[in-house]
Amino acid sequence: MLLTRKTRNQLRLEKQKGVTLLLSILILSAITAIVFSIAAISLNEIRTSGDLTRTEPIIKAVEGLAEDSLFKSVRGFTVLSNCSSPTLATLGPVNISTCASYYYSSPYAFGLTAGSRRDFYLYNPVDQTQNPGYTAVSITLNAGSTGTVYFCPLSVGDCVGAPSSSKALTISDPTWSSGVLDPTQRYQLIVINGAGSAATYTATSSPNGLPAGTTTIINQGTSQGSTRTIQVVVPP
Repeated sequence: MLLTRKTRNQLRLEKQKGVTLLLSILILSAITAIVFSIAAISLNEIRTSGDLTRTEPIIKAVEGLAEDSLFKSVRGFTVLSNCSSPTLATLGPVNISTCASYYYSSPYAFGLTAGSRRDFYLYNPVDQTQNPGYTAVSITLNAGSTGTVYFCPLSVGDCVGAPSSSKALTISDPTWSSGVLDPTQRYQLIVINGAGSAATYTATSSPNGLPAGTTTIINQGTSQGSTRTIQVVVPP
């Protein structure tokens, strides 16, 4: 059956309507995607602005606390609390804390290259006029070939030449122990790695870790669920 001119025009119009509908859907989808993208960016900017507004007083409080703690520590006006019991306070809406880390953790892991040496001094890093308080210390060779430990009172000028205790460590016999120490006495501990290869060791001491040699002042502020921390390393 032959299509009349009118029928052909109607079919053409219907096809055009279908294409127009499809284009409309594609355009609306693109506009929707753009709107959602802009909304997500806007929400993120609003959230960021809110975080900055909340954290601004925290940052100012922690910066002031860090300067005050550093000044008091360097000038010797006060002994900062050990981080096991930090000093707590409130400054406006901000809860702040400050403390000083004077010791390494115990056990304390360290590495030495072939033939190198590490010296530790057992004293009271918080107040050197007070007793060190150490009752025991030990060194364990974890990996490597060999190493030697030398131990003596701090007053001994040549601990390697005249140690009160020493031991060559091997993988089969990896641990040296001081035994019971006099808590009123200062000591020095020297670990010399063997010449064959690099090695890793673990130092364990009680009741505190080994003195770190440097003091790290940790200042922290918290408000409305946000926390900011500033650490200041005081040179020896």
